[in-house]
Amino acid sequence: MTVLLEALCTDAADPQALARFWAGVIGGQVAHDRPGAVTLVPEDPRCVPLRFRHSDAPRTGPNRYHLHVTTTSAEDMAATVAHVLELGGEHLDVGQTPQEGHVVLADPDGTELSVHPAR
Repeated sequence: MTVLLEALCTDAADPQALARFWAGVIGGQVAHDRPGAVTLVPEDPRCVPLRFRHSDAPRTGPNRYHLHVTTTSAEDMAATVAHVLELGGEHLDVGQTPQEGHVVLADPDGTELSVHPAR
């Protein structure tokens, strides 16, 4: 049996806006391929598509997942953080320390994301 991960699906107050945000972060095309959902198909075929499904349910706590974005250098990391903030992301304090070497942010819906330096 072959199983493929088709997309990472999450609820969103405004799926279209969240798809545009993530398209600005990782690149890709926004598709309306499911009723009530918007899918971001990344430019890089190694990346999993992100699907945003409309929900009016209030968030009751942090998500049980967050996305990691990698960069190519310290300068690229700083530029990526600045770009995410320009797109509507926010800094998020989850107890990380400067020694950890990554920056924790949140997308406009409050979902955590981490920007990591080159490995």
